[in-house]
Formats: sequence, C-alpha cells, structure tokens
Amino acid sequence: MLLRFRLFPVLLATVFLLPGCGALPSLFKKKPVKGAAYGPLFVGTVTLVSEDPSFVLIDNGTLPPPAAGTVLTISNSGSPPVEMKVTHIQKPPFVVADIVKGAPKKGDRVFR
Repeated sequence: MLLRFRLFPVLLATVFLLPGCGALPSLFKKKPVKGAAYGPLFVGTVTLVSEDPSFVLIDNGTLPPPAAGTVLTISNSGSPPVEMKVTHIQKPPFVVADIVKGAPKKGDRVFR
C-alpha cells in the first residue's frame, strides 16, 4: 500500500511531463532568414569610395558576406538610388563592390 502512494506522484508527473517533450524539436528549427520577400536586408556600411576604377569598400562587420555577383543598393531619401555588384574580392570584414549606377558616399548604409 505504501509503495502505491509513492509510485502515484511519479506516474502522475510522467503523464503530464512526457507529452511536453514532443514540442522540443520545434524549438531547434531554423528560423527563416530575412530576404527579398521580407524587405531589404542590411549588409553593411560604405567605408571607402573609389572613383577610378569605380568601386566601394563595404564594412559588413560580423554579418555574413554576400556572394559574388549579388546586387546591392543604397536608397537615401532625396538622392537617386545607388546600385552595386559584389566582386569576388572579400577580406573580412570588408567586401568590394563595383558601382553600377549612382554615386555612393562614405557612411551610406548598404542593403541587399
């Protein structure tokens, strides 16, 4: 009889806690990365602008660097949009991008 009273709380706790473990795998699923479907994704800040040849040096800090060929943009209110294309030259935390159109300035925020 004494064994039954000691076993009952353990059995009751098992019944209530065991189904909760089924929710654990959902905690470890990767969350979707923000991309074009969610709006612009911040890449970094313009550190250097070279006129000849026309390229920019982008400091992206600890963010993952964009792949070569990725089109990046700068949209400042009141000025025409800037479009750039990432080159294969990357030396963390810096990325080099060729200027396709527009005139970027040092300190501009760059988005994918």
